[in-house]
Amino acid sequence: MYTMRVQGLLIGRRFVRATLVLSLLATVGGCEVEWGGASVYLEDPSPPPVESPSAEPSAERAEVPLPEGPLLWAVRFDGPGSEVLAMPVARMVDGVPAALEYPEPTPEGFRERFEAAFSTEGTELTLGAEGARIGSLVLAGPPRVLDAGCPSVVPASALVLPGTSLPPVSFALGPDFLFGTPESPGSALVDNRIRTFGPILAELLLRQGGEDRPFLAQRAVLEALPWPGDERPAMAATYLINDSVDGPGPAGSATSLFFLARFGSSGYVADWTEMRTYSGQSGSREIFTWLGAAPVPGGRLDFAVLHDGATRRLVASLDSDDSDRGIAWTEGARCPALQLLEVPGAAGTSEVPAAAEAPAAAEVAGNPVN
Repeated sequence: MYTMRVQGLLIGRRFVRATLVLSLLATVGGCEVEWGGASVYLEDPSPPPVESPSAEPSAERAEVPLPEGPLLWAVRFDGPGSEVLAMPVARMVDGVPAALEYPEPTPEGFRERFEAAFSTEGTELTLGAEGARIGSLVLAGPPRVLDAGCPSVVPASALVLPGTSLPPVSFALGPDFLFGTPESPGSALVDNRIRTFGPILAELLLRQGGEDRPFLAQRAVLEALPWPGDERPAMAATYLINDSVDGPGPAGSATSLFFLARFGSSGYVADWTEMRTYSGQSGSREIFTWLGAAPVPGGRLDFAVLHDGATRRLVASLDSDDSDRGIAWTEGARCPALQLLEVPGAAGTSEVPAAAEAPAAAEVAGNPVN
């Protein structure tokens, strides 16, 4: 609908002509015609269009929310003269790891917001190894992007008691999650009792799991673990049938057995067991090897490495009185921390000390805790 405005007086034939002209101009909006003693305007009375807010890019309307902390961090240390590196791997929910929910592909600005929330320089985390708090980890920055779809790795300083050895892989919790008193972790060595009970317990567990050829099992890894409050150290072991930890994969059917056992009145009893049967033709493997433990309020988290033929991923189990203790969390395959941090894989050694020796770790990694 258009509005017509006429200036000047039109009479007689001039009025007829004006009528004809206006008929021809009816399809033209916003025109001005001067003719004789009159000026004719055709105007569109509707208001100018207003751009709708919905036309804004969706990324500007809603940001991807950040994970809720605290976080679980994997910490790598290669020994005196090397730096300490930390990488977030999970959220902590009620004392148990949960998916980190780091989006992939990473939206614009998300990494910067994530690092501002969790990885700022000077952030203090609880540092744990062998199931106890051994000190604090202070993030030093700046973060380093090793993979565009994964969280950044952050340089850090480990503050531990004098004489404390920092293991090659430890774990940190935080920020805003400090608890416990720092202490020096215990140490343990594989002794004759562990060597004797290991294969006996392995055969028993394999038979209970339905394996009809337990006598073919070969020990891949055997470790002694300090366990506060127990009379003797615990042990972690991996036994394999027709496979090896670092091999190309089995030609046929294979079985893997992992167990964590503690010493009691009747000898060693399995506390956490993972048994898998798989075939080389399927292209998948499931081998578990012991890695370490971290403290959580009221308990501890035990970690193993899942070797699946393509990646090495972290798995965690919460120490509890539940007889059906199992895996509580498995790291996603997209951002395996041990591979991004270039932690060497298990070499298939039959006996491994509880922690790598690093006599000067407290001095090299940071200042001791006072």
